[in-house]
Amino acid sequence: MTSYYQNDNIIIMIILKALWDVTNSINEQGGKRMKAIIVEKLTKIYSEGKKALDSASFELDQGEVFGFLGPNGAGKTTAVKLLNGMISPSEGTCHVFGIDPSASPEKVHAISGVVTEHAQMYDNLTGQENLVFYGTLFGISKEESCKRALALLERLNLTDAKDKKLATYSTGMRQLA
Repeated sequence: MTSYYQNDNIIIMIILKALWDVTNSINEQGGKRMKAIIVEKLTKIYSEGKKALDSASFELDQGEVFGFLGPNGAGKTTAVKLLNGMISPSEGTCHVFGIDPSASPEKVHAISGVVTEHAQMYDNLTGQENLVFYGTLFGISKEESCKRALALLERLNLTDAKDKKLATYSTGMRQLA
């Protein structure tokens, strides 16, 4: 990996994990895994002239755990927004599994997710109901959303809590769900 940010004051804010189906990320010619995230000289300057991110460059392999570190105002949230296609860069490029988030944010959203400190879910719904609800928002049928929700809850060892209201979940359980 190359440079991240030019500020040496370090605090942990967000941890990302690059996830993708291995079969979709193997280069058929060379059998090599595709880079999960490639960021090259990524810069964001807001309209007031404030440079929130200054020439950030790094690469992440599939499955690699990565954290954005830095003080308030270092550009961590801006970097996440750029990688998620919520905003466009002023300069530089970024790709998530070969997809440019600013050109095709919906494609990036279909293969990735961001978990913040405060998960945006409904306390009055169960874990399973929350997952089914969000699945249908993304155009997945209710039946398919139910199947995927159950499979995900099983994979995360949350099947015992699937019918409990989210208000009863711990912070860690909420972030998993």
